[in-house]
Amino acid sequence: MDTSILKGNKKEIYDYLWKDSVFDFDVVKTGESDPSYEFEFGGKDLTTIVGESLANNFAISEPDKKTFIEKFKMACSGNGEELRKITTMHSSSLCALLFFFRNKKLHMIDCVFEESYFEFKNKVIGYPSNVDIVLLGKNKEGKKVILFLESKFSEYITGITKTKNKYEIGKSYFKEGCYSEPIYNELFKNKMLIKQDDTHISAEKDMYIEGIKQIISHYYGIRNFMNKKYYEKDNDNLEKVKDHGAEEFILGEIVFDNFSDTLKNKYLVHYENDYSTLAGIINKQCDKECPNLRVLEKTLHYSDLQEFISDLPEVHKFYFGK
Repeated sequence: MDTSILKGNKKEIYDYLWKDSVFDFDVVKTGESDPSYEFEFGGKDLTTIVGESLANNFAISEPDKKTFIEKFKMACSGNGEELRKITTMHSSSLCALLFFFRNKKLHMIDCVFEESYFEFKNKVIGYPSNVDIVLLGKNKEGKKVILFLESKFSEYITGITKTKNKYEIGKSYFKEGCYSEPIYNELFKNKMLIKQDDTHISAEKDMYIEGIKQIISHYYGIRNFMNKKYYEKDNDNLEKVKDHGAEEFILGEIVFDNFSDTLKNKYLVHYENDYSTLAGIINKQCDKECPNLRVLEKTLHYSDLQEFISDLPEVHKFYFGK
């Protein structure tokens, strides 16, 4: 793989993870102005074929292979070009799928999760929020829990909005009385974000604003879900998630963190600080209005799940080396 064609931080990411890797599958360049690499499928783009090819690439055998293909189709059901995005090597949705596709018992954040869904839609404003991962389980008291989890691979590195550059956002998110309005107001108050006008925000520093906006949108959607305001169009797993009968709801984010110390210190640390500030603001609102919902105060890390995927050696090798 010729990483010399890549640019900036993306080149550093690919060099660190895959430059010297020897794969049992083919990868090809995609994109011209900002190239990446994706898995090669002989030009075929049917979801079942691609899902099966990916399962073979990562040596996922039956019965897990059948589950993987089913969950792959689920992960490609959101808004946008999910099939194209998920076949990119640095795809956050692919990372989420490979780690969480099995209905395997997972002990995390004082809960046990045994069921996973992908690209779950919650009603927000206009378009729904597509939550990357939904895990169903129980907390240590035995109460049923739903964990809504946003997945990030390198977006917090490559998706930075530069200082004072405008970031567009729907003005309805600032509407008085809606779930997001007091959160944005608090972010404006502490100068973490700046309101430029009715449809644009910015920051006084380079910042991954998209990540902050997504968490707020997911929070908005979960509040609607809890109030039985569901997004029902093309939301095949809605009934299964509803039928779980959760008593506790958790929103969080999991970030891929196996990058060079330079990238982690320059980008990950700053984004995690911004995320924690936001989580604290939302949790204050939850304490007043919906105490059975909380946002994880810190991001989760994919590196902490290495033991969980130790029985998927090709997946582990792809993300963490030998």
